[in-house]
Amino acid sequence: MRYGLTADIPILDPFHAEAAEAGMIFRQIYDTLVYRRADSHEFAPGLATDWDVSPDGLVYTFSLRSDVVFHDGSRFDANAVGRNIERIYDPAITQSRARELLGPLTQYEVAGDYLIRLILASPYPGLLDGLSQPYLGIASPEALDAYDRLRFQFHQAGTGPFQLEEYLPGERIVLRRFKDYRVLPAIYAPLSGAEIARVEFALGAGREADALSALSESLDILDNLSPVDAQYLASNSRVQVLPVDIPGLSPQFIFNTIREPLDNRAVRLALLLATNRVAISDQVYFNFSPVAWAPLSASTGYSHTGYADRFAHDLAAAQALLADAGYGDSDGDGLVDRDSEPLTLRALVPPWGGLPDAAAILQRQWQALGVQLELEPVPGRTRMRSLIQSGEYDLIPADRYGIDPNVLAGVFLEDSLYSASRAQDDELQSLLLNVLHTAEGQPRRTLVYDAQARIMDGALILPIREAVRLTAARADIHGLRFDAYGFYPLLFNTSMADA
Repeated sequence: MRYGLTADIPILDPFHAEAAEAGMIFRQIYDTLVYRRADSHEFAPGLATDWDVSPDGLVYTFSLRSDVVFHDGSRFDANAVGRNIERIYDPAITQSRARELLGPLTQYEVAGDYLIRLILASPYPGLLDGLSQPYLGIASPEALDAYDRLRFQFHQAGTGPFQLEEYLPGERIVLRRFKDYRVLPAIYAPLSGAEIARVEFALGAGREADALSALSESLDILDNLSPVDAQYLASNSRVQVLPVDIPGLSPQFIFNTIREPLDNRAVRLALLLATNRVAISDQVYFNFSPVAWAPLSASTGYSHTGYADRFAHDLAAAQALLADAGYGDSDGDGLVDRDSEPLTLRALVPPWGGLPDAAAILQRQWQALGVQLELEPVPGRTRMRSLIQSGEYDLIPADRYGIDPNVLAGVFLEDSLYSASRAQDDELQSLLLNVLHTAEGQPRRTLVYDAQARIMDGALILPIREAVRLTAARADIHGLRFDAYGFYPLLFNTSMADA
């Protein structure tokens, strides 16, 4: 089966990589200690058969499977988990998605051949969520020890249902089914015998040809369709379009609240009311992605439903708010100003997620309010991070993904690496810290709702849409499903007519 990825993968190493496309590969090669069910988000055993959390939330004890082998034939045990943790905290790796997912982990203890304890500096209920993501899949210690950081990505060995056969950067990644696969977590169904034996991921697929041609001539599946292509293919009987909800932050623009004029809540609120998000959903996303009204997407299970329609398009109300804030068109040029200074804003716009088209519509909509929005294209995430840290922007998009609500802290906590709003709100900071450290249950859920209320009442963000990833597959592809995080396909049960 040929699976086309529209993006390339900068590095294929679970302990370094951050790209979602890399996680799609890791989900096939590696098992994680625990998994999350896609339907309920409940945790299920993986390489760990069960686990226990100490009353103070600082010690997680995992009982491990004793019958599992890595692709290279070596044995899986507690020492293997410990070796993976050491690799993640290699001083040569300054930051990584894998390290971030481990939160305040300080040490581990091998308590037996198949028993390991993870010890935290502070309670962190998001740990199980992190451990279930493919960036924390467990690799063979023999492979880690045999190859340096550059070469390991070409010689990976996990315990997952597929093993690496070939990796040609910028071209393809080939996996073949691991015949000695034993883990079989609850996220998979029993095998029927007709499943694919080999999969080739084509990197950068679909760039030169349209989606239908790519599926007709060379691909069986094409990832990350544009809404335009998805709409076109939806009526074609030879193709199936699979929309998958992506939990996490709803794609949104964050206001930099320490720069004038966005330090004024009335100005921020006026911008929310001047935005017709229904039109953006219709014109850019062809209604595949519903309008978002809260910081967290509905698919997380934590979205604050009390804000639906609260900031619906109302140009007259937006104009009144700007007038009350002292803005008016003093020279008749169609732009509002105050003290002869026009209200001009600068938005950073990366090339993904339909953001250039959405921002262009936003620019036109705000022009009707008398606000000039300048759009600055940003080529990639490295540049985005540097601009976040510099604070040289008025609006910046956020696209943090995950099921656990601690994704809020990654963007709105003051000392976060990705802190973007710079909101001076002590109560919000306290709520976010409590979300990070409060055990799962109704008290934590209340904290999450209260934090979202502070964000929305403060008009700190402009939610745009619910994140949906669109995948197209030939009609004879069967059993293609995605895990709880939406990005990562589960190919264990996938079959095709001519397989």
